[in-house]
Amino acid sequence: MAAYRESVGCTVPFTDVLVGDIEAERVQANQSRLAAAGANVQAFVGPALQTVDDMARAVPFGALALAYIDPYNLEYLAFPIIESLAQLQYVDFAVHFSLMDLTRNIDMELDPRRARFDHTLPGWRAAIPSDSMSKSSLPSWFFSAWCSTITSLGFTVSGQMPLITNGRGHSIYRLVFFSRHPLPDRIWGDVARSATPDLF
Repeated sequence: MAAYRESVGCTVPFTDVLVGDIEAERVQANQSRLAAAGANVQAFVGPALQTVDDMARAVPFGALALAYIDPYNLEYLAFPIIESLAQLQYVDFAVHFSLMDLTRNIDMELDPRRARFDHTLPGWRAAIPSDSMSKSSLPSWFFSAWCSTITSLGFTVSGQMPLITNGRGHSIYRLVFFSRHPLPDRIWGDVARSATPDLF
């Protein structure tokens, strides 16, 4: 699937691939590569918040779907995108969650005049359990609260969350998988425990 800024994709069993990105050139490039590999591709150009409902409607009823969401940063990991795709009957998710953005910028995002993280976890500032919580604890709290919000949609968040780091050992993102059925969670667990860093 495409792994670019504000991209979201769904795969429908074996032959159908839905790919979207805010930039048409990237969508077309991915469409060409996937079609060359034999996939039946539908392309969606535009911000994910604007295209996600059309993408969800394009998934055949009852299809087994995997939504792969790879936002450029947390600002583009809008919770309504997940809510829309969660309405599909059978859908699992693999999401790149930007720990780098979270860790670097959560202090600034405490300012209510800013709204970048509000799309990711609506109402998060009011939900912080205590004014005395240390700033160093905020990133882990935010991530846990986001996972809890995913759980509220009826999903189980896998305990296997591969941590991707840069060459200096700094965290870049976690690859988070969640599903409603235990079978895909077991399969993901086997895949994510692999020593191979290039899962996608």
